[in-house]
Amino acid sequence: MELRERIHNIFLAWAEKWKVLFPNLERSIIQAEQDIDPYKLIARSLQKSVLRAVFLSAIVVGMGLYAGEQLIWLGGLVLLPVIFLFSVFTDVKGPAKAAKKRVRRLERDLPYALRHILIEVQSGIPLYNALISVTSGYGAISEEFQQIVRQISTGMPEVEALEQSVIRNPSLQYRRSLWQLISAIEAGANISTTLESLVESVMDSQMLDVRKYGRELNPYTLVYMLIGVIIPSMGVTFLMILSTFTGLNIGTMLFYIVLGGITLFQIFFISFVKMKRPMVKA
Repeated sequence: MELRERIHNIFLAWAEKWKVLFPNLERSIIQAEQDIDPYKLIARSLQKSVLRAVFLSAIVVGMGLYAGEQLIWLGGLVLLPVIFLFSVFTDVKGPAKAAKKRVRRLERDLPYALRHILIEVQSGIPLYNALISVTSGYGAISEEFQQIVRQISTGMPEVEALEQSVIRNPSLQYRRSLWQLISAIEAGANISTTLESLVESVMDSQMLDVRKYGRELNPYTLVYMLIGVIIPSMGVTFLMILSTFTGLNIGTMLFYIVLGGITLFQIFFISFVKMKRPMVKA
């Protein structure tokens, strides 16, 4: 137990030095609605990354020694710091990734929730009751409005509750919409007119995102064909022809490496395209 605490304290000390590399970590944690100390998150990431780097590097070095290939086991040693750094930055960026996923979930239902509030307000229902009506049925937006309604019901003014929601949310569309609503409330303007313009603005923004995504698919397809099909097939063919004329020995390990690289690229490409796809309801 004492050894584990000592190791934990060592990584906490490292975390204080690494913290400068992640200046927006606290904000990402708040926006992702995660309850974790930034220094503990960095320390845990450092500890896991050391284990991952040593383990994966040892596997590659072992494969190289077993196959008698010096290039492979030297590559395993080179991979040690690369895997460590990649793992650290991937883990510490976890809250930022979670915040981005939350943005997508918020913006997916935002125009429909605003339209629901608009219909309620146009029917003569007070804004507070209209907010209560969207506390269910709209996913992440409903969860956010539940917090707003809860704060208002405990005595917090409507404007202050809406401002608190703006602060803790990562979605730019959501923040803009609520800021305009707050401005309309403070100025005593017609809320229904403001909500109507907000609904149109958010819907237009989502349509632009869909068109932009459609245009981006063309170069993505070209890159996929180039890296996933053309380069591997032509490269392997070229190496086979080169080995025929020069007597170059091409081991089966090279083909396994190519196959593994293509598989990793396929997984990465599918994840990348899926991440880029706008979260818009049909």
